[in-house]
Amino acid sequence: MSDKKIQPAVVLVADRTLSADYKIVFEGIFATMQTTQVPEAAMRHFVSPKVKVDGAGRAAVVPLGLRRVEAALLKYTDLTADDIVCTTPEALPGLLGPWVKVVGVSSSDPLGQGMSNTTTTSFWDGELYTRLWTRQLLEGICEAKDKWGFKVVGGGAGAWQWDRYDDEVADKCIDVVFEGYFENAGPQLFEKLIAGDQTESYICEDGTADDKVCSIAGASLLGIVELSRGCGRGCKFCTMSRKKMGHLPVDTIISDLETNVAAGVRSVVSGSEDFFRYGSDTTKPDFDKLCGLLHEMQKIKELSFMQIDHGNITSVMQLTDDELVEIRRLLTWSRRSDYLWVNMGVESANGHLVAANCPGKVAPCRPDDWEDVVRQTVDKMSRTGFFSVVSLVLGLPGETPDDVARTYKLVKYLEKKDAVIFPVFYEPYSVHEIKEGKRFSVEKMRADHLQLYSTCYEVNFRKVPLLFWDNQRAGGVSWARRAAMRVLGKTEVRAWRKKFVKIGKDIAQRDS
Repeated sequence: MSDKKIQPAVVLVADRTLSADYKIVFEGIFATMQTTQVPEAAMRHFVSPKVKVDGAGRAAVVPLGLRRVEAALLKYTDLTADDIVCTTPEALPGLLGPWVKVVGVSSSDPLGQGMSNTTTTSFWDGELYTRLWTRQLLEGICEAKDKWGFKVVGGGAGAWQWDRYDDEVADKCIDVVFEGYFENAGPQLFEKLIAGDQTESYICEDGTADDKVCSIAGASLLGIVELSRGCGRGCKFCTMSRKKMGHLPVDTIISDLETNVAAGVRSVVSGSEDFFRYGSDTTKPDFDKLCGLLHEMQKIKELSFMQIDHGNITSVMQLTDDELVEIRRLLTWSRRSDYLWVNMGVESANGHLVAANCPGKVAPCRPDDWEDVVRQTVDKMSRTGFFSVVSLVLGLPGETPDDVARTYKLVKYLEKKDAVIFPVFYEPYSVHEIKEGKRFSVEKMRADHLQLYSTCYEVNFRKVPLLFWDNQRAGGVSWARRAAMRVLGKTEVRAWRKKFVKIGKDIAQRDS
């Protein structure tokens, strides 16, 4: 990267939890779940080690979303590479001045309203670092904005929170909230802001713009490489639920991989709401197209390890064992992982409850068969070399004690399999449900909820350290850091167990 001093018109930055040098996905997940109970020095220097920047203030890696914004601005506007800088919160102040016209801010959870993190804050004291560091970032930007007069655009996966919830700092600092994929409306928005024209204060882009995606110009956080956009299965709590899945061309995906590898990133992550549906226009996987992509990925030299993020239960069920074995083979590079995991949303053992809240998730299976399908899918994943990371949602609208009991029984089955289970609390996405107070919390937990939740975590306490260690090894993390994370993990386990005991007493007292 160049050390040339520049005066950019556009500066792009993410909150500090997304401006860190993570090696594997679980490191990033672990960091974004932490509250201020963890000392800030430990967060900044160990849990979320800072990203390097060059003399021009350009970050070595930034979240993929900012790379997409950068690429779209270079493609669809007259801005040049010298006009745009992707940076870090630490380097940002040195880039701001009268030459700046727009600052773009990205956060995955700016107000701590993401479903996984509201679960965390229900249990733990302190403020989420995602919220604290985003607020501090905005406060600094706001001070510079008052001096220099540039405009601020707030985006990222958590942009919806700035629209749904009041926040004094964000309301003062952010001129435009941009929710959704950038390529269609984003470049024109930035052109208007640079020209000083009036714009809307909130823009929601419904499409996936997958036909306009441009290859990234620099490395992405965690080496995330986008395969598909959208999902379309209709889950009430997901921002991707109403966006029909679209797929990026193989050439764009390979180009993004090569850019990451050229920047020294050896461990990458596939970005998709359903990895197994790549290339398919329906909910049925297209095995040939997925394998075609993986064959092209295999040609890239120096790529060591790729992690998968999300998959869908019914997508796995529609693939044969032989097909899954072949996919698993093609996902092995120079560093083999014994815990190649896939996150799959089960939500509840009651298929009718799942279908009511996630209309497309169960298809093409019948709601009555959902529990059996989940069991069969986890068994199939184990047989073919994958490790299942299952998520559940407690407090889904319409949930009954019988649903909780059935899900607990399912968890006891999964406990014996190659799987970990992460329960999260229902967090509404729609304005209507937010106003109605549909959020689930510790205060709404019954004894059966706590039994289900703590049982899941006892499974995780045994298995997650093995998964974490394996992925860190495959991702090239040093032995010393792995050992330190293992010690930190044991401390967290003790704290969680104490918390479960306390909450159990609170529930018993409340119910007496």
